Amino acid sequence: MQLNTQYQALPQMNEQSVKRDKTLDKIAAGLQLSMEDSASRSIASLMQSQIDTYSQELMNTNDSIGMTQIADGALSNLSEQAQTLNDLSIRSNSAVLNSSNQQALQAEFQRTQTSMQDIVDTTSYNEKPLLDNNVSPKNLTLDNQDAISTYMQTLSSVQSDVGAAANNYVSHANTLLEQITQTSAAKSQIADTDVTKAISDFQSSNRVLDASVLASAHQTQFLRESIGRLLG
Repeated sequence: MQLNTQYQALPQMNEQSVKRDKTLDKIAAGLQLSMEDSASRSIASLMQSQIDTYSQELMNTNDSIGMTQIADGALSNLSEQAQTLNDLSIRSNSAVLNSSNQQALQAEFQRTQTSMQDIVDTTSYNEKPLLDNNVSPKNLTLDNQDAISTYMQTLSSVQSDVGAAANNYVSHANTLLEQITQTSAAKSQIADTDVTKAISDFQSSNRVLDASVLASAHQTQFLRESIGRLLG
């Protein structure tokens, strides 16, 4: 004896389950190619390579921005202390100062000078020195105000150059961000799964696997098992 049924529920349930699971995988991944032809995959791969290149360049540019910010901060500190040297030099020219006063000014000048040289020697980024002897104050003296004035002009010029470099880096970073955004948007048009459609497909598969299908499948399987036992 052979049991025949007009409605084969189990195969349909299995088919819809597989279909539903595959759709769910696409939703979770979110980056499956919607077009299967090799040209689309090649274009998507090229765009991803461009995005990776832009991203690495952006990281390098951000490093450069950080480097210029550290240099600018150090130069600002040097400029403030150079003003202190200049003030001390002016005060030392006063005719009313005695030798003790002069010695005190000289000691403060040297302390400030040493502090400034420490800044020059220790300012670095990733162990790379950022300042050189052009901004070193070690050759300045209390009685040479002209040299101090020239030194302050040098600091101002170097700081201006660093500021211009920082602005260029920031501008380049903004350009890279725009390129990353545009390329990612273009890639998504050909490479990304249409998540809205995927969700719709998932819901459609779920509707097929409703209670009536499951009940029918269970009933059919139960009948098969029962008749099987009767037939031995």
